[in-house]
Amino acid sequence: MFKFMYRKISIGLVSLLAVFQLQAQSVKTITLKEAIDLGYTNSKQLMVSNAKVKEAQAKLAEAKDRALPDVGVSGTYLHINTPNISMSNSSSSNSGSSSDSPLAAFSSLHDIGLAQLTASMPVFNGMKIRNTKIMNDYLQQAAQYDAQTTKSQVAINTIKAVYQYYELQQSRRTIEENLKHEQQRVTEFKNLESQGLLARNDRLKAELQANNVELALTEVNNSVKVAEYNLTILLGLPDDTAIQLDTTSMFDLAKLTTWEESLQNGLANRTEIKSTDLQIKASESGYKIAKADRLPTLAVSAGYVNAYIPNVLTVTNAVNGGLSLKYSITGAIHAKHSMHEAKARFDQATAYNQMATDQVKLDVRQKFLKSQEMLDKLVINERAIEQAQENFQISQNKYKQGLLILSDYLDADVALLRTKIDYFTTRAESMIAYYELQESMGTLQ
Repeated sequence: MFKFMYRKISIGLVSLLAVFQLQAQSVKTITLKEAIDLGYTNSKQLMVSNAKVKEAQAKLAEAKDRALPDVGVSGTYLHINTPNISMSNSSSSNSGSSSDSPLAAFSSLHDIGLAQLTASMPVFNGMKIRNTKIMNDYLQQAAQYDAQTTKSQVAINTIKAVYQYYELQQSRRTIEENLKHEQQRVTEFKNLESQGLLARNDRLKAELQANNVELALTEVNNSVKVAEYNLTILLGLPDDTAIQLDTTSMFDLAKLTTWEESLQNGLANRTEIKSTDLQIKASESGYKIAKADRLPTLAVSAGYVNAYIPNVLTVTNAVNGGLSLKYSITGAIHAKHSMHEAKARFDQATAYNQMATDQVKLDVRQKFLKSQEMLDKLVINERAIEQAQENFQISQNKYKQGLLILSDYLDADVALLRTKIDYFTTRAESMIAYYELQESMGTLQ
């Protein structure tokens, strides 16, 4: 009697502590779409990809600026001591005083000032500036496609985490319900044993099965906590957040496509292929840039100069302009190495494009078959639950009539529990497979 009362008090305290703990946590109800949006916002991978896009955009802007004239302003001021100036010219020393020397003014020179404005603009440099801009434009677009690829990966990882959390929650709920039935059976068996209507061995078998279910509940409770914590990290939520899933539209499926449609969508939409296509075009422009070193460069330049040397020289409004032609023989010789490097990068980009195309084909094929498989399994599991429930009812009735041994009755109970868990597992995995198929086709929204 005292043991029974102590157990009731202990259970009450545990329940009360659980309520207090739940109240201390901040509970957040979330839909699948909200989870995906939070995954985008808090993904470190996506932050890195977006930063790479900004880097590529800055390089493109820099390449465009190189087409503008190069303008510079400079100013120079020098303060010097009194220099010693002498001329080794006997005729000049005999004919007049040192003050008549053309260098006499330098003896009192202490300040020199120079200000100039220069501008130059390349007229022809083998189309290097234009091809540099084109190359960086392609690379910037490729970086955007790479960011979209990362975004799809973030979405599918979030989707997996949500459905795995759902699966574990449903498994825990199923095991909790089963544990109540097992404990109720143990209580009934104890009463029957006390009345001499049941063998002690049968009661022990029932208790052993209840213990096994309780152990399974302990394991799944831990798995739920890990899955919930993983989800809070992915979504950028506080660590103590309790997540509740809004499953209203979590199991809505769009119209499924055929294998041929799936493949065509994958080849047309996958951003990995689009990125490598642009990488090929960028490497073509890189080859043209390297080839430009074999050609001469022509530039136009202009300048404005003011100079002031006290007692010697004053120059104002000195404007100059002209053309400059340059051809580097050494650069032309070395250009072949740069061209070989650029050609190698082009070959690499082409190979990567072919690899990406082959990978997309394989990925779509695997994900399409996996999606079909999981849908078939879901139908089978739904049928299996009905069969397991009917089998359990028949086994229970036969056991009560003495037509079935306890082990077979308990086995039917375990089989029913397993089919329920398998159903929720398959239901979650079928949705993961569906979204993985959408991701492989490049249509995941």
